[in-house]
Amino acid sequence: MTNNTPTLQALEKFIHVVKELRSEHGCPWDKAQTHESLRMQLIEEAYEAADAMLNYKTKGEIDNLREELGDILLQVVLHSVIAEEEQIFTLEDVVKEITEKMIHRHPHVFAPETMIDGVKSWEELKAEEKGHKKETIPPLHGIPKALPALLRSAKVQKKAAVNYHHKMDSDFSISQVTLLASQLENVTTKVQKEKIMTSMLYHMTNIAWQENINLEECLMKNIDTIIEALEP
Repeated sequence: MTNNTPTLQALEKFIHVVKELRSEHGCPWDKAQTHESLRMQLIEEAYEAADAMLNYKTKGEIDNLREELGDILLQVVLHSVIAEEEQIFTLEDVVKEITEKMIHRHPHVFAPETMIDGVKSWEELKAEEKGHKKETIPPLHGIPKALPALLRSAKVQKKAAVNYHHKMDSDFSISQVTLLASQLENVTTKVQKEKIMTSMLYHMTNIAWQENINLEECLMKNIDTIIEALEP
């Protein structure tokens, strides 16, 4: 087993720093933060980390990726420290839970001797975990509202198909996009245009997920292409 002492020491020092920032003699800004006040910052940091991953892949930029991952770690530790102050859970609880989750979701790796009927699907394993919890969240309500709209739309349709057998045929959606596009030419009010364009996007995400296309990423790449063409 690899000696992780330096890593553990670095993490312990970092946790100590965050706790000091939250202490009575710490930083006024850090002391004032709550889970709610940090919500948007966590989302922004996640996007910045995702952008750094793209830069690493396309430009080989290492420093930025390391820095952004550090910012994500800060968010995790800060939220855990706040939760510890509220006496609801600790960082140790967070680590234990994700460790147990990863072991449970990979029985073929950590407990192959228990495999009888083959490898269960990721969704089946997640359902088992939820079955052990006192409260269950309906599948569609469990999809984060903070997700980008195109991604959230695709997830809603996928879960609706699995859990409620509510699935639109992709050919039907293609015909609807064509019909809606023709209707768009004849409407004049903003409200009508918004309604039609929203329906078009919903049907397009339905087509995309059934074709295993990430429409969010495709649009991002298209935007980058336009920017590069206008500002080479």
